[in-house]
Amino acid sequence: MSMTETPAVSRTQRLTLTRRVNGTLEQMVEQRTFRDLELGKARVGRITHRIHWHHDCSHRFVLDFDAGAVSIPSLLPTSLPPTLLREIRGFLRPTCASAAKERAQLDADKGELRMFEKHGSLTVSITVHNDAYEYCTDQLIQLAQEVLRIFRESAHDACGQRRAQAQMTA
Repeated sequence: MSMTETPAVSRTQRLTLTRRVNGTLEQMVEQRTFRDLELGKARVGRITHRIHWHHDCSHRFVLDFDAGAVSIPSLLPTSLPPTLLREIRGFLRPTCASAAKERAQLDADKGELRMFEKHGSLTVSITVHNDAYEYCTDQLIQLAQEVLRIFRESAHDACGQRRAQAQMTA
């Protein structure tokens, strides 16, 4: 096996990983990090859950055994205004100086943050290192929550600006 290939994960290991990640997610529901969680079933080397946030939106959370990663696909559309997309990418970029001030860095020994566009939307993923699935799950949820907060604030600001402009012209 080459260095780039991931070792096959046995059924027992998958069950254990699933329990660990599910436990982390359920603990986050109890802590009110998000409103609700729908647990999914294993299919083709991955499990997809649905997370319901407090602001009435939901997103998929994927535990990918074959890739050794946790991800939230389609977190936001990539058709956002360029300045907002730049701000979000800047926040997520681990080497960005402003991001380091706003949040704790992801421990490189435990995971590697990746973001990419797929089918017109932004996907955020953490490749797990050294079996740190609980840590990476927590970090991914916290990052997603912050990205969604930035998005909501921007949408709220834009809505307020449109309202103010409408009032000025009326």
